[in-house]
Amino acid sequence: MFEKPLIKRVKRHVSSRIHSLFAVTAPGLETLCYHEISALPGIVARAEIVSGGVEFKGRLQDAYAANLDLRIPIRILMRIAGFKASNFRQLEKQLDRIPWELHINHGTLLQVNVKTIHSRLFHSAAISDRFKRNIDATLYNGSAKQIPDTQGSVVQNLFVRVLDDHFVVSLDSSGDALYKRGIKTDVGKAPLRETLAAAALAWAGYSGKEPLIDPMCGSGTFSLEAASISRRIPPGWYRNFAFMNWPAFKTRQWQYLKKVRSRQIALPAAHTVFASDIDPKACTSLESVVRKSGMSGTINVAEADFFTRLPHKINRQPGVVTLNPPFGIRLGSIRQRHHLYTEIAEKLKKDYKKWRAAIFLPDRQLANRFPAGLKRRSIPHGGLELTLLTGRID
Repeated sequence: MFEKPLIKRVKRHVSSRIHSLFAVTAPGLETLCYHEISALPGIVARAEIVSGGVEFKGRLQDAYAANLDLRIPIRILMRIAGFKASNFRQLEKQLDRIPWELHINHGTLLQVNVKTIHSRLFHSAAISDRFKRNIDATLYNGSAKQIPDTQGSVVQNLFVRVLDDHFVVSLDSSGDALYKRGIKTDVGKAPLRETLAAAALAWAGYSGKEPLIDPMCGSGTFSLEAASISRRIPPGWYRNFAFMNWPAFKTRQWQYLKKVRSRQIALPAAHTVFASDIDPKACTSLESVVRKSGMSGTINVAEADFFTRLPHKINRQPGVVTLNPPFGIRLGSIRQRHHLYTEIAEKLKKDYKKWRAAIFLPDRQLANRFPAGLKRRSIPHGGLELTLLTGRID
């Protein structure tokens, strides 16, 4: 049976090629992401930290694995073109050379994200419009426009970065940002992103074998991330990705990758993650998520007050304590905030000696109330500059 010409071209130019891939990270997480990527088995060349993330090379299945296995990146991009253009005529000529049909399926809703720096072509909307018109002409022979943004449409993000007239065009292989693990639906008022929780756990030295107490759990980001680490469940296990709608996507290849990963998932032996909150609604919501995700044997959820709960009654041996206390409008005045964090610090000093900690603070000055041996890091999050404390409480 002869293959269709397009299928053969996709195999030759996409499936069989080594691609330049880029892991987008939050500021400050590049080194952690670099170590994660370096541990992936399929990486062709040494990864490299660059502005905004980590560059690496791999085949298409390595992009699958990066989305499935990596905890730190926000998304994984695949470079599909690079060229120089200083005016729109040059840009249109360069776009004519890109074989869009190898990367984007018919019926896809395209979203073009453009960022320009020091470029003579600086009008983002005009650049985006040229891309959309060119892709329409390629996929539909100019006879149809991009389909409307309706529920159920397949959405593909295209990222265009222009620096000094040099264009880099990338396909987003992830879809929804990777901190959306596909587990939680109710995330509360001030959710901590799973990628930041994973980074904090790594800096705190959490291996998944020791007990972890999450005593102000809220929506349970720390607890769920810790449980998936403990069970060796890949962070992308419960969700889908944009690459599943690419012309080059092979269902069998993806199913085989997940089958291999399924053999690594550990069965729960006993509760290792202890989540609690003073808010009964938060506990009820987290318990529902824990059941649906099959983590009931790993995460114990209890309605309890951090200031009255004693860690040695939960587990005799020290482990890791994680805290993302309320701040901003959730807390009230600056005076109330300082009082709360002073009480938290005193509680940790009294009852959590020899425990390792990961603590997010909304104000760097509040760190002075906590044990001096904890390392401080500035972490941008949701327009705020948080301070993360990690280390051993002595």
